[in-house]
Amino acid sequence: MRRILFGFAAMTGFVTAAAAQDVTGNLKGPAAESVTRYLKQTRIPCYTQKGEETCRIIDTASDASLFHGSFKNDPTPHAVAFVSYQYDQTGNAMNQMAIVFREAGGRWMPVGRVDETVGMEPRQVQFGQGVITYTGTVLGPNDSRASPTGRGRFSLKVTDRGVTFGKAGR
Repeated sequence: MRRILFGFAAMTGFVTAAAAQDVTGNLKGPAAESVTRYLKQTRIPCYTQKGEETCRIIDTASDASLFHGSFKNDPTPHAVAFVSYQYDQTGNAMNQMAIVFREAGGRWMPVGRVDETVGMEPRQVQFGQGVITYTGTVLGPNDSRASPTGRGRFSLKVTDRGVTFGKAGR
């Protein structure tokens, strides 16, 4: 029995490590290492079979993408990581968070995080005047929840106090 439990624990650790590699394998660019470290070290609220607890972001994540740029009013390099994750691990609903980083003295430091953003599969990411805008996939008028085809434009306002999410203007 002990051998079976040890084998299961070892397999579970392997699956978790493999999942972490799958998520972080998509991260490319100068901030990738810092983003990976953040995902592995930062804990967020989550719901599991045991109930409400905290989990490492990497353990709830299924996908991540990373974009680099500079704001028009601040030439300092910045990066934004969009992470698809699952708060409720007993269901099938997915969430998305955005984490903004800033380069300082050769190190990438987190500026802030928004745990509930909209617009999966972010693309057309632009760094403007203290705002990051992106296009994301949303439910269209005749879409099923499983196959969204709509598009929306969203924004992340970045200040010294953190990051806030909003719908982008035209």
